[in-house]
Amino acid sequence: MKNILFLILILSCQKNIETDRNIEHSVENVDVQNNFDNWQKGFELTHNIDIDTIWNKPVRFYLENKNCNPTAKDFYFGKYRPYDEPKTAELLALITTDDDNLRPFYRWILNKTILIQDGALGEYTGVPARKYAEKYPTEFFEYMDYDKSGDKYLDWTNSISYSGMYDLDDYKNSKKMRKYLSSKMKSNCKNCDDKMKPRIEKFANDCFPD
Repeated sequence: MKNILFLILILSCQKNIETDRNIEHSVENVDVQNNFDNWQKGFELTHNIDIDTIWNKPVRFYLENKNCNPTAKDFYFGKYRPYDEPKTAELLALITTDDDNLRPFYRWILNKTILIQDGALGEYTGVPARKYAEKYPTEFFEYMDYDKSGDKYLDWTNSISYSGMYDLDDYKNSKKMRKYLSSKMKSNCKNCDDKMKPRIEKFANDCFPD
């Protein structure tokens, strides 16, 4: 009889321990899900493609483009959150597309990713940000000037400074990186006036100070 009671007691304790573990696991899952659900907090989105606008166009303009990337659509609707994975790298690389109609949408995605990045994700934003500035320097500065606070410029220069040259050798050599960046931007700056070249130099210095 004593043995039976002892066995019942052991089984009861094991059940309680397992129940506690399940509760802890459930709470953890809820917390993760809540964090995932709130990752677009501050984006000021309604997810109504006729109400939300990007670069003075309704989101419908981008999403109904037959060439719009599916992952980019998922990003807008909150179905895909960037992580430190190849899929994110592919998404952010879209910013240098030759498609003038879709580029503002992909630029918006990169900018929002810069805003939510942590240390790991920050390693994925610098290169596409730099390549966009290199390929479309006039467009880049127009985009920066749209934000009168200067916060966007600071966010982008910090991102490029942190990981913008990870795809190149000597990425730790600030002097070489400044020269590389400014040279690329100047070569792609068609019909630029005399004011643009000093601005490019300043931008390169801001990204890669001594």
